Amino acid sequence: MEGFGGFSLVGRDADVRAVVDAVAGTGGALLVADQGLGKTAVSKAVLAELGDGVLPLWIHASPTLSRIPFGALAPYLASLQEDQTNSVLAAMRSVLAHINALAPGQTPVLLVVEDAHDLDESSAMLAAQLVASGAVKLLAMSRTVPAVPPELESLASDGLIVRRPLQPLDSGAALELCRQALGGQILPCLSESLVEASGGNPMFMLALLAQERRDGTLVERNGVWLLTGEPPRPDRRLTDLIKGHFSGCTPQQRQVLETVALADPIPLRLLLDSADGGLVDGLVESRLVTVGEDAERLVRVAHPLYGQVLRAMVPASRSLRLRQQLTPRLFSGRHTLQSLLRQVDWSLECGLPVPASRLLEAARLANGLFNSRFALRAAAAVQPGPYRAAAQVEMAWAHYHNGEFARAEELLAGVLRRARNPATAKSAAVLSAQLLLFRRGGAAGLEGLADEWSATLDRLEAEHPRLAGTPAVVHSRTGCRLLRIRGMVGDEQLAGAETELLQVLDGPEPDPEIELVARTLLAEVYGATGRLVSGAALTRRGLELLHAHEGALLGYYEFVLVPHLTALLRLGEYDDATRELERYAGTGLRGLFYFGGTVALASAALEILQSRPVPGLALLAAAVEGLRQLDLEHLLPLAFAAGAHTAAAAGRNGLAEGYLAGYAEVADQPRQRVRLMCDGLAAAAGFRLRKEPAELDRLFDLVEDARRRGYFSEELDLRVLALRLGSLRGLDQLVKLAEFTEGAAAAQLTALVRALRDEDMPALLRMIDGAASRPLLHATLLSLRSPVLAAEEARGTSSQREFLAQARRQLQKSLPVEPDAGPAGAGGGGRKGGGARAAGGASKAAGGGAAGGAAAGTGAAAASAGGTGAAGAGAAWAGRAGSGRRMAGARRTGVAGAGSAGRPDPGRRTAAPAGAVGTVAAGSAGDMPQAPPVKLTRREHEIGTLVLEGMQNADIAERLGLSVRTVEGHIYRMFAKLHIGSRDELDVAHLG
Repeated sequence: MEGFGGFSLVGRDADVRAVVDAVAGTGGALLVADQGLGKTAVSKAVLAELGDGVLPLWIHASPTLSRIPFGALAPYLASLQEDQTNSVLAAMRSVLAHINALAPGQTPVLLVVEDAHDLDESSAMLAAQLVASGAVKLLAMSRTVPAVPPELESLASDGLIVRRPLQPLDSGAALELCRQALGGQILPCLSESLVEASGGNPMFMLALLAQERRDGTLVERNGVWLLTGEPPRPDRRLTDLIKGHFSGCTPQQRQVLETVALADPIPLRLLLDSADGGLVDGLVESRLVTVGEDAERLVRVAHPLYGQVLRAMVPASRSLRLRQQLTPRLFSGRHTLQSLLRQVDWSLECGLPVPASRLLEAARLANGLFNSRFALRAAAAVQPGPYRAAAQVEMAWAHYHNGEFARAEELLAGVLRRARNPATAKSAAVLSAQLLLFRRGGAAGLEGLADEWSATLDRLEAEHPRLAGTPAVVHSRTGCRLLRIRGMVGDEQLAGAETELLQVLDGPEPDPEIELVARTLLAEVYGATGRLVSGAALTRRGLELLHAHEGALLGYYEFVLVPHLTALLRLGEYDDATRELERYAGTGLRGLFYFGGTVALASAALEILQSRPVPGLALLAAAVEGLRQLDLEHLLPLAFAAGAHTAAAAGRNGLAEGYLAGYAEVADQPRQRVRLMCDGLAAAAGFRLRKEPAELDRLFDLVEDARRRGYFSEELDLRVLALRLGSLRGLDQLVKLAEFTEGAAAAQLTALVRALRDEDMPALLRMIDGAASRPLLHATLLSLRSPVLAAEEARGTSSQREFLAQARRQLQKSLPVEPDAGPAGAGGGGRKGGGARAAGGASKAAGGGAAGGAAAGTGAAAASAGGTGAAGAGAAWAGRAGSGRRMAGARRTGVAGAGSAGRPDPGRRTAAPAGAVGTVAAGSAGDMPQAPPVKLTRREHEIGTLVLEGMQNADIAERLGLSVRTVEGHIYRMFAKLHIGSRDELDVAHLG
């Protein structure tokens, strides 16, 4: 169905259903929403759904006609005499005569009123009477402001019609709208940024997308759309579109609105000193400003875009006068994070002096929010003096966030040794540690950096004896210790690091910042050694600390979130992982972690681990392109390796080869734990593609390497990867590792491997029966259903090989392979409404089991990435609270040899490497029992008929005026309802 800007309607299914039910069961519905939220699109969808069941009678109201009695109804008043123009009764008779001529007592007439807020009083009264009398039904569309005609509101309050307000689009719906508008895959962060900038208004979102494409900040690379810079300010076209929202303000209201936009936010008491309360109330009623419920009663512009446009329209002289009047009181008292940035920005725009301490505070905050442009501006405004060194560090951080490492190192040179206070020393040390890790890829220099930091603290205490024993110095010395511990973790001294970290946590009640970092580093150690539940408990507490001390710990979210997601993925707690990603997406603290490919990589792991390789591959393609642009923790190799293995398992050999070529170019980047898993995935992918024994031997060499290093979790993951290829080598050790590892998923794995080792068919059958509710177990069983290795090549004893052959036959009989597609809520980390509905179903894989094979090791590798996240972000114990110490990495443009890895087919715009919808792994459909007849929607029936006629998806889309993705979605849902897996199984009987 047609939706926003000519694209298919998204995010409005519940609204359409509610209105259709209202028209069928009551006198109709009243749609109420701000301009651009889709009232007309929803109404058209409702009319399409109602079809021939109603006869629509359109009424087009307008501001001009609102001054004329019955002006909107004029087309239907042909029989009205000149002397009857003020008679409601005569007008009603004329309209009824028109209605009877159109549908004489047969089809119900639906009065469809556009812009009902512009109805004149007489027309509104007549429409209400027609509905109340039962002569017609009503579908009215009205803006919130101006007010809905009271006559129509009365119909709703009396229960004669249903009032349905439309809400802004959520992240999932925005993601789908962006995909339609751009015709390709996108990083979820793009839709998130658009939701934040547009307030979820689809009209504004599409306008922003168009502007970003014109300005070149939104570009397509290998079928994936990426933001290449900070979103631009609204251009003239978008400004003209937005101006209409406040064009009806009086001059007095406009002045108040400009004041709010410039100060944004401003305390209500301060605003009322210069503005009449009635004017403020009017702006609130018009939904142009909001007033907070907190003690300050902060007044804000209701929409981010409104504020940007208004500020650009205010003359510089007026802006300066207002700033001079408000400066003394705005800079006094407590500030919110954003208000401080806005006030400093306003002062700099007006050329007013800002205290150096305030500039430095604003620069730190801007870095914490990854607003590098403003951080550089504020820090550069700090004049030579006592704050200059600290400002120089903030400038270095901003360049670092932009991937300009050389410039960051240049600015940092000598600052730590010359630092005049502990805070500057800490910030310089933390950034130096980050540069050591990301530029040189290891922890070798951390011990020397900790010594330099400690020497600076000694000097400061000698120069200022009063500093001795102060919290700033005590915490900094603990920071030096944590920096050394981080070096121990990098040198694989896990036992020693664990002892040190436990001592830090067992000491006197630690500062929240120190506790957060120590817990997160300890979680990394636990994760490497199989204590997943314990590690998740540590990071869960870290997240609680973060939310409890958000202002003080600004900049730590990703540092804690990555290892927490790691543990959840390894534990199989996918719902919890999805919720954490949703929570992160809704915080507004999305930094470079979010705007890179890391979230897409985590989301891909969630899909693949739940045996949904097609949406997983689509998200991996997005992750690859995002990480090429900005790689936070050298995760591009992991994305390539995971993509290669997943594609190979799904039968996408060309795509797998491309990903392997990309991996070969960057394989030396990740740290050891991640590299073990990356190399393992690459070896497994190579074995799936070429069946060369050397690849499998390479995988077991990596198993032994992980064992020597004490990386129990990586050893377990690599052994499971080999098992899912069909190898029975080392079952005894696999049982021991699984028994040692915490969590329900490990317990399930233990039971499975024991059954294989002990040739226990009853135990295996019990696991098959319960596999559907256990995703990790289900994925492993699917891979064993049709593994790469033949039973006679699986190693193990001869009886174990025979048992494996029997198990395969039983699995093929009892465990059908289901069509693959992403569920609602899966995409972009599972944000609401989700959007990972990648086009297509599972590709045909040789022998079936593609989903289970694809899951093998990919999530484990993503889990290993969590170790990297904790390691890198905790480089210098991450001791930069409130000043933006987050993970960051270099921008990447065009990795050699990897140019085609994210492109499934030449010339295809979408990055989703998906096959035709409905194709499934071999052998799956025939094993599925036929379901009883089900009711298909009108659209599903229509598309099903065209499928039976032999039409392909693109032809169907062209015939029906839909996007190919929409057609694919309908086909997938239809097949799921009918319990079939391919087009070949669809017959006329299914369509009724």
